[in-house]
Amino acid sequence: MIFSSTFSFNFAPRKFAAKPRSAPATCKTKVYAGKPEPQETAALDDADEAEYEYNEADFADYTSDYSTVDDNQEKDGFLEIYDDYENIGGFDLSPFEQHAREVFLTYAQQVSSTIDLDSDNLAADNDTCENSKIANSGILQKDLYSMLQTLDIDATMEESLILHKYLDVDQSGLVTLDEFLPWYAEAVDAAQQSAIGFQNLVKSRRTINKFDATEVDDGVLRRALECAIAAPNRRGTEPWRFIKLGKETVGRVVELRKQMQKGEGSFESWTKVPHWVVVTYTRAPPDSGPDGKMQQREDFKSTCCAVQNFLLSMWSEGIGTKWTDGPIQRTPEFAEICGVDLEKEKIAGVVWYGFAKGGLNKADKKMRRKGVEEVLDVLP
Repeated sequence: MIFSSTFSFNFAPRKFAAKPRSAPATCKTKVYAGKPEPQETAALDDADEAEYEYNEADFADYTSDYSTVDDNQEKDGFLEIYDDYENIGGFDLSPFEQHAREVFLTYAQQVSSTIDLDSDNLAADNDTCENSKIANSGILQKDLYSMLQTLDIDATMEESLILHKYLDVDQSGLVTLDEFLPWYAEAVDAAQQSAIGFQNLVKSRRTINKFDATEVDDGVLRRALECAIAAPNRRGTEPWRFIKLGKETVGRVVELRKQMQKGEGSFESWTKVPHWVVVTYTRAPPDSGPDGKMQQREDFKSTCCAVQNFLLSMWSEGIGTKWTDGPIQRTPEFAEICGVDLEKEKIAGVVWYGFAKGGLNKADKKMRRKGVEEVLDVLP
């Protein structure tokens, strides 16, 4: 769970997200105070099938970039597990709690305790040893900032100092795991709610086919492009280019379509689309061989990710989109009109965008024939 974009320290001193609950009953060992102690996947309509040709031999030595997402997070009453602290150091912790415990022990300082734990007793029981280590550990003020960064909580040094003072309820100069975990649980819960909002945004996106005439502010476009170019990009080639077509250029495209269709069909929908963005990616040089073709394939995949980010950003601001492709976009005449050098670039499609006619809620529902269980295989 990444907190950097969803959790911030906009609180006055001693007014953080939640006050620590009462101390747990498990770790009764006290430390001496005053000592130095502790994703509908967008798809091209009528896509160029050549881009999707798969040759298993090409991928024999291919390794991809993966990111692990823990989807098993939907639990009612996420914080209810903190109502009883009897098992705070045990095995019933969520992955987030286990990670917090692991990171805590990395940064915690061992301190003197009121109980003399000899090595023979500690060696006899690993669980006792681990729990005793936690009970006799705490985070010093100077180490809390680094620990927050490791847990992906966005905080300045000043904010970490304020947080340390807030969590150190007994003013011992250190923050124990018992004091830290309840606050961390609240932070996880806040981030969880933000994550659910993002996931709902991804699942709610629809393709819009009809638009109102009102034009969209260019700031919306720039923010969508900022999201687009943040897409996964293997080898850092940044192969994408986005070309916004003005009314004059769109008119030339419409005329090209009339010529190709010999006057047949309706062109009204094209002329009423308020905004057009042509998306291109780098073409491999003819003499680049298999490596160049592989890189071109990688660049196409990266550009598809960029387009998906673009569509989601638009949708988040109430703007509808349609990612289009078709025979006209594959012609030299279209490339010339749009300023695309086909010797150096390939066209990934055109994105139409604007205010949805009737609102986004009027868009056709997203239909999927398969659910998660039908597309997920789990191997031992």
